[in-house]
Amino acid sequence: MENQSFGTIKSSENITNLAKANKVEKSQAELRDILKERFSSMEKTIKQEINEYKISLTNKTFEDKEGEEEGSGNKRKELIQTKINALFDKALQIKEKINGKDLLSQYTDEIEAIYNTETITLNLDQKLEEYIEFYKKINLDLPFDFENTIRDIWGRNQNEISEVIEKNGFNDILIIPPTEDLSILSEKMKMENGNWTSSNFDEGGGFEKAQSQNIDKTRIVLVHKTQNLKDHPELSKTLNIKGEDVDMKNTLTLEDYLVFQRKYFEETGKHLDEDGWTWLATKSGSRLVSSAWAPGDGQLHVDADGLDFRLDNLGARPSRSFF
Repeated sequence: MENQSFGTIKSSENITNLAKANKVEKSQAELRDILKERFSSMEKTIKQEINEYKISLTNKTFEDKEGEEEGSGNKRKELIQTKINALFDKALQIKEKINGKDLLSQYTDEIEAIYNTETITLNLDQKLEEYIEFYKKINLDLPFDFENTIRDIWGRNQNEISEVIEKNGFNDILIIPPTEDLSILSEKMKMENGNWTSSNFDEGGGFEKAQSQNIDKTRIVLVHKTQNLKDHPELSKTLNIKGEDVDMKNTLTLEDYLVFQRKYFEETGKHLDEDGWTWLATKSGSRLVSSAWAPGDGQLHVDADGLDFRLDNLGARPSRSFF
């Protein structure tokens, strides 16, 4: 398994089991203090948004400008109002938890789980900071509540995330905003000589018509940070499977794979799947999409094949998504 800054691996089973056993849970008072900090942060954000709204009213930003379609200014106004209302709703939810009598579930920025004899440690703060900088670098806009949404997803699913890691050995996460426009995403994620697409993929409508589930949602995706499928036991088991045998609910989509490819390259200087192909949970017409990096071309290849197709070096990248 690859050495990585995000997943910390230890080989001693005794040490890891001891660490897990001695893990200290936060008290209810400490958990409420964490929520109070989040509430305070949201209060500042709301005040900033309201101030910008007042400035826009003064500057007549919400009036139609010359050459614009009628009602454009009002759409801008409604967009900001919707944003402020969403922030208020989220803040009220947090306040209700702070003032409520129900026991708060344990929340921590760090998850430590055991896979076989390995300890895998995931730190949300570290990874969230990385991804925000990553998206800024490639000029990909994020939802205004992206960070709060990710923290909410993490907090609600910590126990299940730990269980899934222990069962499947996931050692990294992708943090992904809604990716409904695959054409734009594919352009943002281009590397070296760009993307090559097959005639089968193009016949299904290419990036514009490819179909994946849950791409409209902000999400945390558990993955194996492994360059090639043969390099990890959980991935190598998928080699030579037919498209019809791919678990569409728990396999990377083309959207998630594009983000993973680019982020992996940013961190390692290498590309995923340089010596084989991976099925993706994305349809192109009646066919299933697959992808690989072609070192000789310096391109990401995107193909699509019938559900009964199989190859010795074609497998899948299992994943688990949380929304």
